[in-house]
Amino acid sequence: MGAGLSFRPRIRPRERLSRFSSIRIGGPVGAVVSVSSAAEMEEVFSLKCRGEMPGPLVFVGRGSNILFPDQGFEGTLVRLEPAALSSPLRWTENGEVYVEAGYPLPALAREASRRGVGGFEFLSGIPGTVGGASVMNAGAGGRDFASLCKSVTVMSPSGLVTTVPAEQMGFGYRTSRLSLSGSHFRRPASSGDPLDGSVVLGALLAGRPGSPEECQALLLRHLEYRKKTQPLEEPSLGSVFRNPSGGPPGYTAGRLIEEAGLKGTCRGGIMVSPRHANFFVNTGTGCERDFRELLEYVSLRVRERWGIVLEPEVRVWNA
Repeated sequence: MGAGLSFRPRIRPRERLSRFSSIRIGGPVGAVVSVSSAAEMEEVFSLKCRGEMPGPLVFVGRGSNILFPDQGFEGTLVRLEPAALSSPLRWTENGEVYVEAGYPLPALAREASRRGVGGFEFLSGIPGTVGGASVMNAGAGGRDFASLCKSVTVMSPSGLVTTVPAEQMGFGYRTSRLSLSGSHFRRPASSGDPLDGSVVLGALLAGRPGSPEECQALLLRHLEYRKKTQPLEEPSLGSVFRNPSGGPPGYTAGRLIEEAGLKGTCRGGIMVSPRHANFFVNTGTGCERDFRELLEYVSLRVRERWGIVLEPEVRVWNA
């Protein structure tokens, strides 16, 4: 590592990826770096460019939808976290807020409801960060991140900071321009998109006027529903498959899997949740291979039963 690195205590060599995954899967990684400012992010890119930090760089928030490899990798896991000495939220009088990439979505939903800013409540049960939501257009209950987003601020590997208007982010169902750029979770894009390799620093979001009482009541209803219907207390990666556009009207991926008789199905230590069929939970000994085998088996059974090809929503390491 470079002698001049100002945040050396925050670099940790030879950690296990399972420590940073919500499903507790993943082997050793070359190094882990925690980043909470644009200056630190620029330094990370600079060190990588000079060959003083192991590559590739993989950026994560809470690791809530990433399936890491059992064998690990020799690069650097860059964890985006809220700044410790400054406010990660900057509110305006009209209900807009700039939020740093590492800020957790449930905490954002709580703070918005406390202020009486509506529209953020659906984020309360999504165990990710603003950065991840910007990349994947996270959503729940028929709402998605794009419905709140005004712009996203990103940094390129050269250190250039750009603010991208929401209408130029290419938001779609669980996707954006950033999720389609080259990475270890998708094959490198050939479009030459100038956002390729960029990382999210933060996003400007806008809610709607409300009262704290109304917003908090709606937030609680969202949380109660998710606690009742999803295995939130068990290690998982959230929704495994995207809801299909075809198939019987109103059928979600979870319903297709459930009616194919797959609840409780296991491969090794990974199981289709008996509570919600679109969640795979780690029963204690699960690994990447178990998850992949269950993913393939469930996909096959649904295709045989319904003639529908399910697409993964989780980001699966493919390098």
